[in-house]
Amino acid sequence: MGKIDQLLRFSDKSLKNDSRHVNHHLSDGGYLPVSYATLNCESEGFVVAVGQELSQLTALQQKLVSAQQTLERDYVQLRHVEPRYRSLFNLVETPVLVCKADSTEILEINPAAIRLLNCDTNAALGKKLDLFFCEDDKLKVNNFLRKTQLGERNIFETKLENDKPICINLSSFRQENETYSLIQFQLETRNTSKRKHSPETSLQKAIGKIPDAIVICDTNGKVSYINEAFLDLTALPNKDHVFGSNLMTWLARGRVDFSIMRNTLLDSGVLKLFTTQIIGQGSSIEVEISGIELDHRTHKELIFSLRNISRRIKNESARGQLSKSAEQLSELVGQLPLKNIVSETTDLIEKLCIEAALDLSLNNRVSAAEMLGLSRQSLYVKMKKLNIQDNGERS
Repeated sequence: MGKIDQLLRFSDKSLKNDSRHVNHHLSDGGYLPVSYATLNCESEGFVVAVGQELSQLTALQQKLVSAQQTLERDYVQLRHVEPRYRSLFNLVETPVLVCKADSTEILEINPAAIRLLNCDTNAALGKKLDLFFCEDDKLKVNNFLRKTQLGERNIFETKLENDKPICINLSSFRQENETYSLIQFQLETRNTSKRKHSPETSLQKAIGKIPDAIVICDTNGKVSYINEAFLDLTALPNKDHVFGSNLMTWLARGRVDFSIMRNTLLDSGVLKLFTTQIIGQGSSIEVEISGIELDHRTHKELIFSLRNISRRIKNESARGQLSKSAEQLSELVGQLPLKNIVSETTDLIEKLCIEAALDLSLNNRVSAAEMLGLSRQSLYVKMKKLNIQDNGERS
């Protein structure tokens, strides 16, 4: 009310009062800011008040205050980050320096890099990086620095001025329209060489190029890895056609073959020399499959090695046995009625088929029955009838 009283009181001969800021309280709890000035018309019996609404100006002022507070908070954070960054930069054992990407002028360098380059800080700052390398490698270093794209990470091997072999790990970043290079040095040591030529790396390369096809899948057959030899085996153009698909797609007997392989692995952890066919692009190839199971606690993986045996010399014993039996049956013509000869032939073919199914399924009767389209009970009856020996069932 004091401001309003001041607006309504005029001093002697005063025609107006300067502006006063007045807040009008609104029904929703807010307020409307207005700047009032008054004109002295008391001789006419009234006072004229002229107001200017200030809500937009107030909103701008509040935004300005908020922005100022945000800037102050960011400044405080940056002020705390700077010592932490500086401490980390100086304490880290890895030699690190920062330079301009275009001119290679050194802007910052840590004590580890100072010791490596055998200089003092003042001698390094502002100097070009190539001054610390041997003459033969200066051009290579400069080319390497210029070719490194923003955000990429590259490694380059070279020699320092004292012929000490070194590895440069370079990454670049941009700040205030300038591109900078962050460089880490690593001395070439025996341990570094061992890491470069580690057995794990050699094994990965070997698996990728081994002549036997390698497939890794889960217990449902979903493929997660194949090598180049599998592409050759199936005549597929690239790995994109295989990843995420099911191994059953390329097995001749599909689900039956995979069930035998999986059940054998889950039983014993090892599959040896399982023979089947791989269906490629318009052709089938006879293969020999071995495999192991890897248990990763959260999931299991099945790893299979497939070897092409289509050129291997076939075992003719079964064919010879069939031919010999056929000759013996033909000799029965004229000695026995045709009905009896057909019955003998049927029994022989059934026996050979059941023995082949048991052999392919590694004596797994369930899988053998599924191959032959028989129930398990019917298979038992036929085995007993044909005197097929039980070598121990796998289930």
